[in-house]
Amino acid sequence: MISFLHRLTTGRFILLALPLAIFLTLLFPAVASAHAILLRSDPAKDSILSIPPQQVRMWFSEALNPAFSTVVVVNGENKRVDNRDAHVSPNDQTEMDLSLQSNLPPAVYIVIYRTDSAVDGHILRGSFIFSVAEPNATVPTLSTGANPGANVLGGGNLSGLSSGQLDGPTIFNLIMVTLVELGAVFWVGAQLWANFVLSFSAEAHAEEKPINEGVQQRFERRFSLPTLVVLLLANVGVLVGQALNLTGGNLGSAVSPSLLGELATSGRFGTYWLMREFIIIVAIILVLYTLLSKQRPRLVNTLLPLANLLLGSVLFIAITMSSHAAAVSANIVGYAIVVDWLHLLAAALWVGGMFYITTTYLPVLGRRPVAEQARSLTTVIPYFSPLAIAGVLIMAVTGPFNATFHLTSWGQFLSTAYGRTLLVKILLVGGLLLTSAYHVGLLRPRLKKEYKKYSYAVERLNAAQAVEVAEQNRTPPLAAQQAATTTAEPGRATKMVAQQVKLREGRLTKKTRRLSTVLRWEPLLGVGVIVCVGLLNVYGGTLLPASAAQQQQQTGSKPQPFTASVRTTDNKFTATLTVNPNRFGTNVFTVSVVDNSTGKADTNIGVSLYTTMLDMDMGTDTVNLLPDGKGHFSASGDLSMAGDWEIRIQIRTPDNTLHDAKVHLLTPF
Repeated sequence: MISFLHRLTTGRFILLALPLAIFLTLLFPAVASAHAILLRSDPAKDSILSIPPQQVRMWFSEALNPAFSTVVVVNGENKRVDNRDAHVSPNDQTEMDLSLQSNLPPAVYIVIYRTDSAVDGHILRGSFIFSVAEPNATVPTLSTGANPGANVLGGGNLSGLSSGQLDGPTIFNLIMVTLVELGAVFWVGAQLWANFVLSFSAEAHAEEKPINEGVQQRFERRFSLPTLVVLLLANVGVLVGQALNLTGGNLGSAVSPSLLGELATSGRFGTYWLMREFIIIVAIILVLYTLLSKQRPRLVNTLLPLANLLLGSVLFIAITMSSHAAAVSANIVGYAIVVDWLHLLAAALWVGGMFYITTTYLPVLGRRPVAEQARSLTTVIPYFSPLAIAGVLIMAVTGPFNATFHLTSWGQFLSTAYGRTLLVKILLVGGLLLTSAYHVGLLRPRLKKEYKKYSYAVERLNAAQAVEVAEQNRTPPLAAQQAATTTAEPGRATKMVAQQVKLREGRLTKKTRRLSTVLRWEPLLGVGVIVCVGLLNVYGGTLLPASAAQQQQQTGSKPQPFTASVRTTDNKFTATLTVNPNRFGTNVFTVSVVDNSTGKADTNIGVSLYTTMLDMDMGTDTVNLLPDGKGHFSASGDLSMAGDWEIRIQIRTPDNTLHDAKVHLLTPF
């Protein structure tokens, strides 16, 4: 009966969760978006107006948190020209508006905004420009070396959130997010072990009950409360990390009670952050009750593991509701949340279970004789295997869905930092699969076979010893000589069997230690997977390598122009691109073109640029360059956020032939 219930319960994980995950993954690919991204604006990006506008209106991809979303407008001299009344529209939470000073003179104006997503709490800075033309229709330009927009929203460096620079706030966020993931996965994995592994195996194999009770007591006494306390503090750290992002890394301002209180009580992120804290506190209360109550009713002992498992499941929902999964279009948000919840459940089933084996199960088992160790490993661990298999399969099919937040092509696995981080995660999961296959398919069957041989040898030894005792205790009327001849033979047989038992015990010890060693170190790969998850969550889809991060400019320092020379794909032209000042916001793009056949500058051409943000799907913008009469083509344009950019240079010759070249650059904040 217990075996049937075990198969039924674990089967439900596969038969229900797996098809649902596959269905949702295949039905809704590439629909998610992280951060509140600018969709359109009035005035439009790069527009040229004949009449000064009275306000700026912007629409974003997600609902905004009014408390921390703002916008400013400056001119080319970095002076504000707005009325400091930026606000989120009460009628549309995706709209942010700002009024401008009246009668703005002809000039180039820069709009710099900061969005705080009410969905997932992530912060994004961006900018765009518009121009007011002269009465004679002349279009103003920015002066050379101008750096408008610098430090307008404060001097904080938020580039780590968008460009992948490992600055202080980003590292802090990474640590906190990773601790939350690790703590939640370990906690839920422990509850799964208590409900489906220890309970079922003890009921089906009574000889395992003492070991299983010791394992459960070890977790309750040594890990349950510390895990929840770390989880509680790390979740507070997540809130502080959000405050650090808002204050530009200013710790004193970030820990302000008023700021933290406003973050915790505003927007969907704050709601589900409070939900996380509440669930963790309830779990801590249950753990304290478990530790302090010596005598508990049997029903309470039965219900406590189930209650903890329920709390863990709800905690996963709260984590999911304040993550990227909730940042999708409204018509599929429910499906995305289910898929992300299944992904967390899969991590708990597989990785969390491995943590439990290493920290709790193996230490208790190590204090037992080797025969009991081998018996338990071959009896209890098989009850974990269906859970692990379910976790592997669910993770395999829900992982691609999570990848679609930012990856739109296979090439981005190598061309973007987010893709490279995801690739590392995939390799680590592959390593886990190989390791699990090694001990499930090879080590454990060998240990089971060796344990059977050892058990058979022990049975023979016990039988031989029983025969010897019986012969020695045999009473007359047999003659003494006959007794002597009959008792000598069993003695030799017992000795031979004892040697076989010793030999088998040595082999059993060797195989037991080998399997235990693999199980003990296997979770390190799982830690690597969780760290990768933390990186992907913190950056919202971007992680630049260290070499690129070193190119970042310090906030407040003077940016350095970017210059690069590239050949077109047909090798007919060499284009030299200069981006000045090469920073987040407005830049002047200048291109000079040399005909490779003559080695001279070519001015009888047209040049256009197409800018694409590689770290985040923000579309592609066009900058049409104008000749300056000196062999150069230039125009002002936006790099609307810090990070990794691709600029495609398109040269049009008089015969309407197009010649392309691509340049990659890292733009600091």
